[in-house]
Parts: sequence; C-alpha cells; structure tokens
Amino acid sequence: MAEKQTTEKQSTFKELVLPVIVLVVICLVCSALLAVLNDITAPIIAENTQAETLAAYVSVLPEGTTTDSMTAIDGLTTASVEGAVKTANGDVAVKAAASGYSGKDVTVYVAFDAEGAISGISIDGSTQTTGIGSKVSGDSFASGFIGWNGGEVASGSPVDSIAGATYSSNGAFNAINAAIDCYNNEIKGVQ
Repeated sequence: MAEKQTTEKQSTFKELVLPVIVLVVICLVCSALLAVLNDITAPIIAENTQAETLAAYVSVLPEGTTTDSMTAIDGLTTASVEGAVKTANGDVAVKAAASGYSGKDVTVYVAFDAEGAISGISIDGSTQTTGIGSKVSGDSFASGFIGWNGGEVASGSPVDSIAGATYSSNGAFNAINAAIDCYNNEIKGVQ
C-alpha cells in the first residue's frame, strides 16, 4: 500500500509539477535572452534612427548640404516639434509630427531659407491608410508648400486637403504649422 502511494505521488509530480517547473525555467531563460538582446541592439537602433533623421534633414535642405555641415538646435519647446538643425548659410530644417488618421503620426521635415520661406519639405504619411491618407507623402501635395511664407497653412492655403483623407491632411497641416511656429518663434531671431 505504501508503495502504491509513493508511485502515485511520483506520477502526480511528473504529470503536474514537473511540466510547470520546466515551463517556468524556459520562460526565465527566454526573458533573460531577450533582455540581453535588447541591450545589444538598443544602441544600434538609436544610431540607425539618428542616421535616418539626418538623411531626411539633408533631403529637404539645399543641394550640397551634408550631415557634417549641420548643427543641431537644442532647447526647442514648440509642441509637436521633435528637432531642428541649421546650416552655416542660414538654412534651417525642422522635424515635427502631428496626429493623423487613427492617431498615428504624420511626420514632416520642413526646410526654411534665410528669409523664412519653405524651401524644401518631406512628408512621411507611411503610417496612414495606404492609397488614401498616404497620399500626403506625394510630391503633388508636398510641392504646393514650397515658397510658402504666409504664416499658418490650412486646407486651401496654400494647398487643398487630399480628398477622402481629411485626418491625414490635417495631420500634415498641423505638423507643418508646428514647424512654422517653431521657426518663427524660436529659431528665426536666435540664429
């Protein structure tokens, strides 16, 4: 009888407790490996993100601008502005983002010449609905802002919203307005 109880206890342990212990050990090992992997890749991801941001700044600034010729502008407080750079000849590029469709950001890079007119613009609408809201990234929409030096932008001033993409268009307008506000109120007189 005692042998039967011992066999039953061992059988219960093998069937119920041992699998739980094995799963807990597997989870702990996987968690530790993920933490180590995150520590290894975090600096690489940050470096790649910085390189992409610098390349986006260069894409809107005048031809011949290099990442080495840009200086970061620190201490910006304008809402929705994520950063800005200036060049030795007085050109400035501002990165801003605003909520578009489904609360996903529309990111813009806006370059200003020495007089404060928009000289280059890049709009990233990749987070918006493909084929509808993503049209804010298109040249036909973005090119309408080039040369603008008339204050805030809105639908019809200087370009119309994308039909069927009101939220995405408004996200682009809001991000561009944040860049304009930042340039006019924080950068223009400080250079």
